[in-house]
Amino acid sequence: MGGHVSCLLGPRSSHPQQICLSLSATTPPPPPTGGASASTATRRARRRRGRGAMAGKKEEEEAVVYRGDKLILRGLRFHGTHGVKPEEKKLGQKFVIDVDAWMDLAAAGDSDDISDTVSYTEIYRIAKNVVEGPSHNLLESVAQSIANSTLLKFPQISAVRVKVEKPHVAVQGVLDYLGVEIFRQRKA
Repeated sequence: MGGHVSCLLGPRSSHPQQICLSLSATTPPPPPTGGASASTATRRARRRRGRGAMAGKKEEEEAVVYRGDKLILRGLRFHGTHGVKPEEKKLGQKFVIDVDAWMDLAAAGDSDDISDTVSYTEIYRIAKNVVEGPSHNLLESVAQSIANSTLLKFPQISAVRVKVEKPHVAVQGVLDYLGVEIFRQRKA
């Protein structure tokens, strides 16, 4: 599997000049770890097979990406002025960002050299610049900007998952946060 993942995720499979046309808006399959029983995995596989060859191939490719090597950034906290309400744009509020960036990390693991990977700091800066930058009405737009900027800047990243949480919202009820999560990947 390592060769297949390397081939699929490696920098040779990416074409940064075509990134705007080659982004795919898809939802990744649930992670294979974290409590899913063998029977649950079997049921998922049966459902995928029942959807036809094209759907199964697409989901199989997404599953390979989703299980591959990735950089992980969790709980990035920034103050931003995003939202549709005037007070959100004027006063701003806290946003919490998570980013997963899929890429082949084998070379970096072997060499122990930062030039063989993408610095977490660079992805952090992208998230910071988007959240603390110009106002967006929707969290979907904030997440999309982070994903697009990450894929445009780093051709070696094959896919990115961005989660944007808004912990302080004016809704009646008890909650931890409201938010969005998107998954974008390059098309081969």
